[in-house]
Amino acid sequence: MIEGYAVPDFVSNFWHLYIAGITIVSILGIMWFLKSQTTSKLAPGEKAEVIDHTWDGDLQELNNPLPRWWLYLFWFLIVFGILYLVLYPGLGKYEGVWKWSSASSYQSEKDRLDAAFNEQFAPFKGMDLHTVAADPKAMEMGQRLFLTYCSQCHGSGGLGGKNFPNLTDSHWLFGGDADSIKQSIDQGRLAEMPANMLGDEQSAREVANYVLSLGGKPHDAALAAAGQPKFAACAGCHGEDGKGMPAASFPNLTDDAWQYGGSEAAIVESIVKGRKGGMPAIEALGSGDARAAKVHLLAAYVASLGGASAPSAAPAAMEAAGPAVAKVFFEVGTASAPADLAATLQAIVDHATANADSKVAISGFHDPSGNQVANEELAKNRAKAVREALKAAGIAEERIEMRKPADTQGAGSAEEARRVEVSII
Repeated sequence: MIEGYAVPDFVSNFWHLYIAGITIVSILGIMWFLKSQTTSKLAPGEKAEVIDHTWDGDLQELNNPLPRWWLYLFWFLIVFGILYLVLYPGLGKYEGVWKWSSASSYQSEKDRLDAAFNEQFAPFKGMDLHTVAADPKAMEMGQRLFLTYCSQCHGSGGLGGKNFPNLTDSHWLFGGDADSIKQSIDQGRLAEMPANMLGDEQSAREVANYVLSLGGKPHDAALAAAGQPKFAACAGCHGEDGKGMPAASFPNLTDDAWQYGGSEAAIVESIVKGRKGGMPAIEALGSGDARAAKVHLLAAYVASLGGASAPSAAPAAMEAAGPAVAKVFFEVGTASAPADLAATLQAIVDHATANADSKVAISGFHDPSGNQVANEELAKNRAKAVREALKAAGIAEERIEMRKPADTQGAGSAEEARRVEVSII
């Protein structure tokens, strides 16, 4: 915006004078026209003048004066318009006596909402991401932010799709630790694979089959053998073993996490045409403290989806925090306790028994198949089955906390998704 201008459209005084002049002349013209067309009020008994033109042979109009209330309303609107243009911007670059602008009004409203948001976020500012991810209220806020800003690409459950990464697995380009996730959200990411580094499509097919062989996938052995020496052109980024350097945006070619497709045809296309992908920084999150707060909540919610790497801790600290999360896996469509349930829960039971102040949190999940409502009920019943097993092992019910996750669909394969997670809190 040019300094001194109420709006950014006027780049010279000519346009300011042009707009202001048209506006003022138009108002004066309306006033003159209204005055010139106002007839005197008829005296008692006086008849209105008949207008000369006749329609359809005998239809004529009388030159009656406007009703006074109607006439006064016209003048009121003119006065109102003049007063508005004095107080508010409307005459080119003139700012108005009150110096109001839509930009300042928007900023004022945004500052008010940011202050309210910061007040809600205050309890989570000093927490690390994984602690925030365990708080139901924080996750409710984080989920709303995720659905607003992230779900269009990554899906409402974070499972992604072709060209858009799955946030629930452990395959992270640029890193899946807390700081890396926050940086991705705050600053965006950009990665590129150059096109046609091998020179021709036949070489691309040979290297594609060699890449498939690195991951133990079906491939043409003859083509793979021919592609092995040519893979040297790729090894600079992906490594000689094809495992890459995901934290630096060079993907692992030996796993199943292929963003653009892992078939021979898709790999050939990637080699021949190259790829350029990125995630933009989410500018709509605002700036300053409010932006930092939203990034922190969003990163925590993404971490809660299951794919983020947990922070490292010293052995003594890990022991004090309790055993790792116990995962109890269930068969399809049932909440019946599995045969190994007692053994799976033993470390949790031992720690809870030795630490009377600790509590146990239980969260149930389901796989993506079937009806969502029925699945959520099934996940709840599985969590209840685990709770009963803990009670039978001597853990008092008041020490057991049932926690419904923000997304009850479990991460990973269908077998891994049908689970109940049990942790010490």
